[in-house]
Amino acid sequence: MADTWTYKDGEAERKDFMVFYVIDGNAETVSKDNLEIIGKGIEDMAISANAESEETQDVLGNNNFAITGYSKSMEVDPLKVSGTSKYAQKIDELEELDAKLDKLELLYLCVKRYKTTAEGEMRAWLQKGVVEMGDFAGGLQGVSASHTVHYVGPRRYGKVSATDMTFTADDGAAEITSINVKKVMLNAPVKSKSLS
Repeated sequence: MADTWTYKDGEAERKDFMVFYVIDGNAETVSKDNLEIIGKGIEDMAISANAESEETQDVLGNNNFAITGYSKSMEVDPLKVSGTSKYAQKIDELEELDAKLDKLELLYLCVKRYKTTAEGEMRAWLQKGVVEMGDFAGGLQGVSASHTVHYVGPRRYGKVSATDMTFTADDGAAEITSINVKKVMLNAPVKSKSLS
């Protein structure tokens, strides 16, 4: 039987949408022991939709516009490198090694604390992300490793326990489809069409 979800009264606060780094990358054992929340010291961390669209014009001159998909991404800026953050250490390591292809692929858990079951379990999903390195080191405020996470592959929907953050997929399994990243085109020229 599918879960019934209830939204928290009032407006959801930003802190009620949480993104975690799955430290060991293993989707079968997601719990508080292998999660690290991302966000401390980060000023902005929105998930951008990056809509993929098609615009056509029919023979009568009518313009048609369709959203055909999304290429979601999340900019993480600034991320201060710290001995207390395994995520910051991983991003620093990726930068140091000039990582490419599947070495840039990490596993993330997104949690909506404002959307729960009657038992208090929170709506969540697992998804792989490819890290695009941004500016490194920065100014006088410490070493920063800004980056963008490009979400790839399907989301694995489920729920997490509020007590131990154990993830249970909607289909009862806690695994995610393996995704092989062969080539990621970043900063490629984009053809744009005027909507006017």
